[in-house]
Amino acid sequence: MGNRVSIASKALAAGVCAAAIAGTVLGAQDKVDYSGSWKANCEDPVGLLIKPLRGGLYSISFCKSTVCAPGAYRPDTRIDNDPHYEVLSPTRIRLKHPEGGHTAYVKCSSETNLGRAADKP
Repeated sequence: MGNRVSIASKALAAGVCAAAIAGTVLGAQDKVDYSGSWKANCEDPVGLLIKPLRGGLYSISFCKSTVCAPGAYRPDTRIDNDPHYEVLSPTRIRLKHPEGGHTAYVKCSSETNLGRAADKP
């Protein structure tokens, strides 16, 4: 009977290790990079420029063509689990407005250099 406990313990330990490894691998795949140019329609002249910061945060700027408004459009955010954002997919988000309502955005480019981001369809 002591042998059975030992085998069961080893099987349990192996299962826990396998689950931890699978969780790490799958978790890395689930990480979304929101960096880039986001617009309601990619042909629009205005939209958001989302740039990565340290610690998993992003800066959000409101831009028109190749010029962004000075200062942050929104506070720095992780986007995921932020109540002001609804992630619909890795390339679609909704930004909730303080006065109510929302604007849906699609990711038009992963480029964070504004001049290059504006050139990409």
